Amino acid sequence: MKRPAIRAALALLLTVLLCAGANIAAFFIDTQTMRSNAAQGVAMLGEQGGIPQLIGGFKAAQLDNYTSVLILKTAAYTGEETLMQRAFGGTRTDMPTAEGQSAWEAYCTYADGSLSPTGGLTYSRYWHGYTLPLRILLCVMNVSNIQMFLLAVQLCLLVLVLLLLQRRRLWALFPGFLAAYLVMMPPALGICLQYAPVSLIMLTACALLLAFDPQIGRAIGLPTFFALTGILTNYFDLLTFPLAAFGFPLVILIALRLFQGVPGGKLTRETMLCSLAWGLGYGGMWALKWGINALVFSPDLLRGVHDQIALRLSSVSGENQLSRLSVLLSNLDIVLAKPAFLLILGIAGVASLALALNRVRHCGLRPDARALLLLLPVAAPVVWTLLMANHSFDHTYYTYRNLACALFAGLSLVALWPRDAHPGRDSKSPVT
Repeated sequence: MKRPAIRAALALLLTVLLCAGANIAAFFIDTQTMRSNAAQGVAMLGEQGGIPQLIGGFKAAQLDNYTSVLILKTAAYTGEETLMQRAFGGTRTDMPTAEGQSAWEAYCTYADGSLSPTGGLTYSRYWHGYTLPLRILLCVMNVSNIQMFLLAVQLCLLVLVLLLLQRRRLWALFPGFLAAYLVMMPPALGICLQYAPVSLIMLTACALLLAFDPQIGRAIGLPTFFALTGILTNYFDLLTFPLAAFGFPLVILIALRLFQGVPGGKLTRETMLCSLAWGLGYGGMWALKWGINALVFSPDLLRGVHDQIALRLSSVSGENQLSRLSVLLSNLDIVLAKPAFLLILGIAGVASLALALNRVRHCGLRPDARALLLLLPVAAPVVWTLLMANHSFDHTYYTYRNLACALFAGLSLVALWPRDAHPGRDSKSPVT
């Protein structure tokens, strides 16, 4: 018992130290090529506009170029602040509007920190974990090539996850996984610098869980794995759709345990512990960031953090009083208002039902109460959307993706509710 606990503690500590160290190490990288590629990328995104749509009329295909420009300017920032201030401040340069320029054109102007008439602007609420990998990539390729690279990596991870699902014979998860991933709009996930981190973490966590489930449990424990996933989600993400990095791996974990015949009580404990661990990792990493900022800058920054938390948890946007239920419905409407998405959902629903009926034919009509644990990843993004009403209303075009894990879990529940006639079989034998 002691060795796994020690390994788990070391894994958590090492991950946090590596994250903080990566923020510092990033600013030892500074080349003219990096700056030139950042400037070219900012200008390119500026020409495309703030929120262009890859497919006209589809909010799901809407990119967040505003934040992608922010990401590029923050990652490539070169100012006069101390190393620790640059590492943890999320600093960028915004130039004032010149004569004949629009506010958007001025915003989409990359400039070295030394050229700013007002100094660097800090965005210190977030870890900005993308800084080191993005600075490295900008040293060797421009932003267009980085987008293609990220899209290729994501597609490779998708194929890997599907192959691992097939190896585990988890056919019951295929319809839900594919439908949920498709409504998240894969091309947008791949090329938008704002969306890529969570989608890559989500797919990587699913692949690791499918490939190394017993080994992870023996080495550090599944709760620690979920805590690490929460930590990395918080580190790389700027509050887009973090519940996807929680819900997708949790659905896979529950399905694996159902298939392995794990008793209901044990499965419930493991599910709750993993869920709690993800939340503690995600929230704890944020609290650590704020604590570091209070030391590096000033405790006054914590007041701004408190105000932002209150705003995002409120049901007010500007002068509008929001209905939390209407905010949830507006997020759902991104998918449900489109016949193409409804067709995908319909096909996935029929396929999931067919897989369930096939299990009934072979195993008999015996409901598996353990499968009801899948209601947790169904409910979690719904509750998140209701609580984060302000944020979910202001950024509906990407926050709706939190609900994709609810779709994955719901369709998987349909396919898995009949009890397996042979619980405890080897994890690579058929489940259908």
